[in-house]
Amino acid sequence: MNRLRVLEVVASSRGGGAVHVRDLATHLDPAQFQVTVAMPEDGGHVTQADFTAHGVGFVALPLARGFRLGALLALRRLAATMDVLHVHGARAALFGRLAAASLGTRRPRVLYTIHGFAAPHYPWPRRTILLTLERLLRRWTDTVIAVSEDERRAFLEGKVGCPPTRVRVVYNGISLAPFQHLPHRESVRQELGLPQGAPLVITVCRLYKPRDFPTLLEAFRSLLRRLEAYLLIVGDGPYRQGIEAFVSAHHLEDRAFLLGFRRDVPRLLKASDLFILSTTLWEGLPLTILEAMAAGLPVIASRVGGTPEAVEEGKTGLLVPPQDPDALAEAMHRILSDPALAEAMGRAGRERVERLFTVERMAQEIAAIYREGRGEWSSPS
Repeated sequence: MNRLRVLEVVASSRGGGAVHVRDLATHLDPAQFQVTVAMPEDGGHVTQADFTAHGVGFVALPLARGFRLGALLALRRLAATMDVLHVHGARAALFGRLAAASLGTRRPRVLYTIHGFAAPHYPWPRRTILLTLERLLRRWTDTVIAVSEDERRAFLEGKVGCPPTRVRVVYNGISLAPFQHLPHRESVRQELGLPQGAPLVITVCRLYKPRDFPTLLEAFRSLLRRLEAYLLIVGDGPYRQGIEAFVSAHHLEDRAFLLGFRRDVPRLLKASDLFILSTTLWEGLPLTILEAMAAGLPVIASRVGGTPEAVEEGKTGLLVPPQDPDALAEAMHRILSDPALAEAMGRAGRERVERLFTVERMAQEIAAIYREGRGEWSSPS
C-alpha cells in the first residue's frame, strides 16, 4: 500500500500547538504515512531534532510573524507534493489554505485543527476580519478538527458557513512515557531550592492570552494569608514582564518563581502538589492539564471552553469561574489543606488520562480522517 504523504504545518515552535504537532507526527504509523513538518525555528521548546530523531521530515518555514510571500511560495511548493495538508491554528491555516487555493484542482486534501477558536472574542474590526477570512477560506478546507465538543460548538456558532458534518471532534492526547520512572519529588525540590514539605502550586503554559495571570497571582496572594505555599510559573511569552512586575510589587520573589521554557516539565509536575490553569474567554483542550493529570496532580482550572471535558469536577479537580480570584483561592486552599482529597483526585486524573486522552488514541483517530476521501469542500461554492 502506498504511503500517504502528509504535511503538518504549525506557525510557532512555542506552546501547545507545537507540542500537539510533535506528538501527532511522531506517533503516526510510518508504514502508512510519510510525514513532513513545516514549522518556524523561533526558539520554542519543540525543535527540528524532535522530528528527525523519529524519521519525520522537517522544513523550517518562517510563519511566526508578518505576511511573508516567500514563506507562502515555499509552502505552496511543499503542498503540491502532498496528499494531505494538515494546518494547526489560525495562522498556519491562513497560509496553508492560501497555498492550497493557488494549486487549484492539484491541491492536497486540507484539514484544519483549530486549537482554540479565538476569533469571536476579539474586538471589532479584527473579529469581523477574522470571521470573514474563515468564510472565504472554507472552500479550501475539507475537514475541520475541533479538540473539544465546546470548540466545535463555538466554531459552528461563528457562522462561518461550515457544514456541521465537516467539523469533527478529536480530543487531544499525550504520551504517557515521559511520566514513567520520574525522580522522587524531594530531589527535584532540592534542585529548585524549595522546602520539602511546603505546598507547591504549578502552572505550565505560554505566558500570553488567553491565560489570566492577574487572577492567578491575586488568588495566590490570598492563599498565602492562609498557607505557606510556593508557586512555579513554567513557560514564557509576552506576559512575562507584567508577571515579574506584579511579583516584585507585591514582594513575592521568595514565593513565586518564573522558570521560563523547560524541557523537564514532567519532573516539575512530579515535585508539585497542585496544578492551576487560569484562563479567560476561550480555550480548546489544554495539553498541560492532561500532563498534570498524567503526573497524578489534582487540577484547578477556569470553567472555559473544553476544559470541563478534561477535568471531571470534584473527581479529578475543581473548576472555577473565570476572572474570580476569590473562588480560585478558595479552591486552592480546599485541595492543599486536604492531602487525602488531593491524592484521590490525582489518582483519578491519571486513570482518566490513561482511559481517554492518550496520544495513541488521538493519532489513530486522525489517521482515520487522513485516509478518508476528498471532502465536499474541495469544490468552490
